[in-house]
Amino acid sequence: EGIRFLKRGDWSPAQREWISAFIFREVMPVITPIGLDPSHPFPRVLNKSLNFAVELEGRDAFGRSSGAAIVQAPRVLPRVIRLPRELGDSEYC
Repeated sequence: EGIRFLKRGDWSPAQREWISAFIFREVMPVITPIGLDPSHPFPRVLNKSLNFAVELEGRDAFGRSSGAAIVQAPRVLPRVIRLPRELGDSEYC
């Protein structure tokens, strides 16, 4: 069907720039990471929702090391993002 999934290592500089702008413009405003710590080892997640476990670097607002978080993929975002045609080497990248 002409659909091509690009690996991160294969992105061109122009593709990286577009993807980065897309994430800051469309994704970041609607995600909320839920930090994991000893007193909250695993947060409550919605049934049948897409969640990501992520590793964090740095410290939180209280100076504690934040090691991990859960990020729920909002349902308002598409699961597959199509690059603009001029940035891909096929019709659907």
